[in-house]
Amino acid sequence: MTRTVVPPQQTPAPASRSADRWPFDPSKTRFYYGWVVVVVGSIGVLASIPGQTAGVSVFTDDLIAATGLSRVQLSIAYFIGTGTSGFLLPRAGRAIDRFGAREVAGGAIIGLALTLVGLSFVGAMSVGVGLAVMSLAFGCLRFTGQGLLTLTSRTMISQWFERRRGSVTAASNAVMSFAFSLTPTLLLALIAIDGFRTAWRILAVGVVAVMGTIIMVFYRNSPETSGLIIDGGLADIDPDAGPAVIGTDADKTRDQAVRDLRFWAVTIPVVAMSSTSTALTFHIIDFGLELGIDKERMVQIFVPIAFVSVPITLLGGWIVDRTTPLFVALTMSAAQVVMFFTVANLDQPIYAVLAVTSWGVAAGCYAPLTSAAMPRFFGRRHLGAIAGLQMSAMVIGSAVGPAFFALTESITGSYRPALWISLLIPATGLIVASMARRADVPAA
Repeated sequence: MTRTVVPPQQTPAPASRSADRWPFDPSKTRFYYGWVVVVVGSIGVLASIPGQTAGVSVFTDDLIAATGLSRVQLSIAYFIGTGTSGFLLPRAGRAIDRFGAREVAGGAIIGLALTLVGLSFVGAMSVGVGLAVMSLAFGCLRFTGQGLLTLTSRTMISQWFERRRGSVTAASNAVMSFAFSLTPTLLLALIAIDGFRTAWRILAVGVVAVMGTIIMVFYRNSPETSGLIIDGGLADIDPDAGPAVIGTDADKTRDQAVRDLRFWAVTIPVVAMSSTSTALTFHIIDFGLELGIDKERMVQIFVPIAFVSVPITLLGGWIVDRTTPLFVALTMSAAQVVMFFTVANLDQPIYAVLAVTSWGVAAGCYAPLTSAAMPRFFGRRHLGAIAGLQMSAMVIGSAVGPAFFALTESITGSYRPALWISLLIPATGLIVASMARRADVPAA
């Protein structure tokens, strides 16, 4: 490997070089350590499944029976908890920039496990107490799992690659798409063993024992803090010389990113997808009953969606590496317009094919826009803060979706009107992405 002297920068990195060289030094490996980061970061996102909607949705009916809350009341608690966690995520993003991936992810794992154990003890409650308890529980579950652990793992992966960031993150997310598609079926099987309480306790032990070890041993904040150059090469720096510096002075701050139309062009479609796909996943069994589809068949819809999304994810990553992510944003918005309409008619074969295809295309665009677009547009120095703001918007969207769908169903007796109203968000995304593509420069 070649040795390159890294020029001094103005802003200190959050982690010291010596900290990221324990328990072993990544610069001593015979290959670029970024490939290890891709693997362990992907496992980290998978470990967040208990806090993801796909991991929560299969427990919904059990929670309704155990707590005595109605579906609407539980959705309100989900809305409050998830929304609160979303508002906290910008601070979490800044914490990643300041303290590093290993420290933040380690805290997320401990919080996630404690929340799962706590949830395993819930029982019958009055409406007021039930709303308060479940709002707190969902808030902790969503913040630690869907939010903090996912954000940290994805941000860490993006820090380690420049030239092939889109392709690398796409490949990582393609594997995760299949894993997530199998989640409802696997969790239903786990619940069938000894009930939902035991299932959550098993998951708690698993994330601490397995993921906790992986984080402590293999997570590293960035190439710079590990004595390496991004994309490969050794940095000629004393490991005890003081804080390393990530990125360049040209990298944008979070405030600058927010004023850039490109930020919103890639954020609006992922927020739309997060909101509506979360709502559909959260109510998937009840929605299936409305359409006359049993729960076993309904949860299996995620498998063909994954088969469609994987090649789209890989293609989207390739596009981000070679041209602008705005093309991916346009595609995702257009696919969602089709998806939201056709999912409302999922019980009809022709619409079912269109729904699975468009859902898969939209889901495939998700990874390039959440993992590769932000560092491509704004650099890596403040990536945690910028990605944290995007994740915050997505989590808040995922909070609104289930509550909105449940409220709509309680008023109209159907989930279809919620889907039709939701069309407005990706339609807006199409307009904003088109404007950003024409301008192709940051807003003043």
